[in-house]
Amino acid sequence: MSEAAVTAPAVEYTTRIEDGETEIDVTGDTEVAVVIQSESGERVYFPPEDISEEKPDPDDDSPYQPSGDSPYQPNEEEDEISTRGVTETRTGFKITHPEPAAEITVLRQRDADTDA
Repeated sequence: MSEAAVTAPAVEYTTRIEDGETEIDVTGDTEVAVVIQSESGERVYFPPEDISEEKPDPDDDSPYQPSGDSPYQPNEEEDEISTRGVTETRTGFKITHPEPAAEITVLRQRDADTDA
């Protein structure tokens, strides 16, 4: 029996530290946990519980793709205030940590091999 290689969906993130806060934008596979080490200790962030499974392809140049910048639609990112430091974005989610991060670790669940 041959085994086919299974490729996990990509996770991409960008990090920036501004005004004493760490901001992390996560796109791609959002089934991840982000662990941030900072001066006050360690904190674990998870994606929003009700995050949408279907995300538009950010590389899609279609003029019919919905835009969050439309003056005719409310900007959901500004309307939602997160008490956990995590907010859903159009392509994933954003983490706002109240301190500069010393170390960032992204963890995701691996699919268990069910073959005996």
